[in-house]
Amino acid sequence: MVRTLSSLPLRTAGILLLSLCLVAGVIYSFALPVQARFPDEQEYLQLSGHLLHGPGYSMDGVNLTAMRPPGYPVFLAAIEALGGGMVAMRIVQFILFATTVLLVYRLCPKESRFAGLLVVTGVVMLYPVLFYTSATLYPQTLAAFLFILALSLLFVTQRGFLLNLATGLAFGALLLTVPTFALTMIVVLATAWVLKIIRWQDSLPILVGAALLVGVWTARNAVVFHRLVPFASNSGENLLIGNCENTIPYGGVGNIDRTHYLQEAQALGLDEFQEDHYYQQAALTWIKQHPGRALVLYLEKTANYFNVYNAYAPGTNAEVSPWKQIVMGVSYLILLTLLAWRLAEMKRFPLTPREKLFLIVYVLSAFTMAILVTRIRYRLPYDYLIIAVIAMHLSRRLQLWLEPTKST
Repeated sequence: MVRTLSSLPLRTAGILLLSLCLVAGVIYSFALPVQARFPDEQEYLQLSGHLLHGPGYSMDGVNLTAMRPPGYPVFLAAIEALGGGMVAMRIVQFILFATTVLLVYRLCPKESRFAGLLVVTGVVMLYPVLFYTSATLYPQTLAAFLFILALSLLFVTQRGFLLNLATGLAFGALLLTVPTFALTMIVVLATAWVLKIIRWQDSLPILVGAALLVGVWTARNAVVFHRLVPFASNSGENLLIGNCENTIPYGGVGNIDRTHYLQEAQALGLDEFQEDHYYQQAALTWIKQHPGRALVLYLEKTANYFNVYNAYAPGTNAEVSPWKQIVMGVSYLILLTLLAWRLAEMKRFPLTPREKLFLIVYVLSAFTMAILVTRIRYRLPYDYLIIAVIAMHLSRRLQLWLEPTKST
């Protein structure tokens, strides 16, 4: 008996399935209200609007700021400059979502690409929070694209200075979008060198490329504010949100009472940079005065990185309904189950260097993110790493089942 199946129909099915996801994203973009649904969305829209039509990078339309990293507002401003509104911004994000899925497929080695696009897209569909987030004006969709793009460039074997520089520029754009990836970039480069994916000589031009983009923004802040601000002037606030007496490991800014800190900073008449320094010192002081509680809180935040549930501010309960929470939690448990199945078969199918890198980065990202705050939303770009590992294994298994076999 001979069992055969051409990979061409499977590739076609993968393209069709991904195309349907993109079409669904376009329809969803038109169906949603043409307004900001979350407070952060409104802030990003204000920054991009003032950047394009106002005095520059400003939150209030009067005073320049460095309150948030510039990557995502610049991205939104570019869409608006081309005549696009909120619907167009969402559609572009769904295009980035589809492109990220394609890049994850390309991350799979050639021997694991049998029905690879179909498998990757299918696994992503099992995790609908990625689709849902693409319709929100948050930087995670752009960050996921830049992260997977940087990794895709990192895995190109024929390396030269220009390729390394391009890899660094992708990392630099990622850092200006979500600065917490700075530690992740170091972990990626160090792990890739240990696993002999890149040579140590490749790291320097990659770091130079990243530093070039970050340096432009840092120079802008030095000229405008006469201060050294590499990323944003809200790092101290984020540190305080994640490290104070009222911090909730599974909660966000809307669930943490920082009233007395805000009132004291306001009473002191601090500017945004002095205020950020005040928050930073307040967080460090609390950590020094409560080392035991701070350590437990850090471990709780690390565990929360893998949580299926987060607490949300009362104003967002309508958008994050119980049934959405259930779908999000169950779908992540499905991913973890598939990942456990892959790890259970390590003896028969040893982990490849790529899989090792993805898993190391995924686990260590929990410990780096826990320094500040861990949220499901912040984890989403990293979830593509375990999706890649799962897809490689499913594709490998599918190929073994469908490839020609003979029985006597």
